[in-house]
Formats: sequence, C-alpha cells, structure tokens
Amino acid sequence: MISPAIKHSLSTAAAGFALATAVSRPVAYAEERKQKLNIYDEPEAEIVLVESPSRLEENVAIAQKYVNDTYDEGEQLNQVQTRLQRFESNVKKCVDDTIAPGEYVMPNALYVGVAALAGTIVSRNRNVVLRFATSTAFAVGTSYYLMPNTTRNIGQHLDRLERKFPPLYGAHQQLNEAFGDARKQVDDTVAQLTGAASEATSQISSKAKQLESDISSKANTQTSKLESTASEAREKFDEVKEKVENMYSTRVKPAVEETLKGNSK
Repeated sequence: MISPAIKHSLSTAAAGFALATAVSRPVAYAEERKQKLNIYDEPEAEIVLVESPSRLEENVAIAQKYVNDTYDEGEQLNQVQTRLQRFESNVKKCVDDTIAPGEYVMPNALYVGVAALAGTIVSRNRNVVLRFATSTAFAVGTSYYLMPNTTRNIGQHLDRLERKFPPLYGAHQQLNEAFGDARKQVDDTVAQLTGAASEATSQISSKAKQLESDISSKANTQTSKLESTASEAREKFDEVKEKVENMYSTRVKPAVEETLKGNSK
C-alpha cells in the first residue's frame, strides 16, 4: 500500500504541472506577414469535429496512470511479501514437524556425516555403486541410532514427496535396485569369505584330529611298552624270589624280599 505522504506529494506535483501547462499560452506577435488575397472564393473546408482532451486532462491522466502503476507495484510487492511469509511459515512448520522433541540436529548431523565418510573409506576399493550404497547404509544406520524419530519423520516426508512427484518415485526405485544389487554383491563376497573360512577351519580341525590320533597312538604304544616292561620285570622278580626261597629252607631272614627289590631296582 502507498503511504498518504507519497499520495499527497504525487497529487501536488500533478496539480502544479497541470496549472503550469494551462497558464502557458502561445504568444501572438503584432507584426505578422500578410498573405495576398485571392480573387476567387476559397472552397469551404469540410468541418470535422474532433474531440481532443485538454492539456489539463492529459496531465491529470498521466499523473493518474503514474499513481496507478505505483499502486500496482506496491500491490505486487505486498503479494511477494505475503508469499515469502507463507513460504517461511511452511518451512518452519515442516522443520518443527520433522525434528522430534528431545533430539538435537547438531552435533548428531556431524556424526552422520562422519559415518557416511567412514562407509566410503571402507569400500574405497569397490565400484561407485557399492561405495555409494555403503556410505548411505552407514549414514542411515547412524541416523537411526542417534535420531530415530527424526529419521522416521524424514522418511515419511520423502514418501509424501514421492507420491506427489512420480519422477522421485522412479528415482527411488532405481536407487533401491542399485542398493539391492550392491547388497547381493556384498552377500556373495561374505559367502565366499565364509566358505573359505569354513574350509580352512575344517582343514585345521582335520589336521588337529590327525595329530591327536597320532599322539594318542604313540602314547598307547609307549604305555603298552611300559606295561610289557613292568610285567617282564615283575616276572623276573618273582623268578628270582622263587629261586631265593628255594635256596633257604626256612625264611629266617624276612629282609630277603626287600633286598631282592633293592637289587631289582
């Protein structure tokens, strides 16, 4: 809207301009060149009445047009300001609805960015799709861990945008397909690593069992040898004891057995 001061100044300027135009008249000089009169009657000219506005009306119209243009510009500025205020209120409402109470964007957003960078570093030797998928997975996982409600609200807003704009839905589907391919590749790699680890574990287990069986067989062999040696020693001891007993008719010396044991040792 135009302020009253501007309107008053514009009206004053228009009135002054109209007054100056009305006062200024063409000057008629006394000495003018006389034309030679014709002997014949001049033909009567056709009289055409043309309605033309006066200078005052023209000036008033110009001033009115200027005022109307200025007023229209003011209305357009007001409309732009109203749209900006509406956009600002919508953005503020969207942000308030997205950020859950009790959850802080800073420094959690920095942690999410660091997690995304870590995902890129982890998969730096892979292709671009896998690097992007790994970085996105790390970022989303960290966001769900630090800001679960805010992340859920962001997902709902994205879902509404996809429903409102079909191209976004198509891009999301392509992203899901790429993420699925990357996940399949990761699963295949993990399966290969797991298979190799299982094979190595089975080989180590078989070697350990074989070594255990070898040690057990050797221990059994040594035990059997010791048992056979002990039985032979016991037989020899009994044989010597029997010979000694036969040598003495009466056992007047009970320390014979101890003596024989000492000798056998």
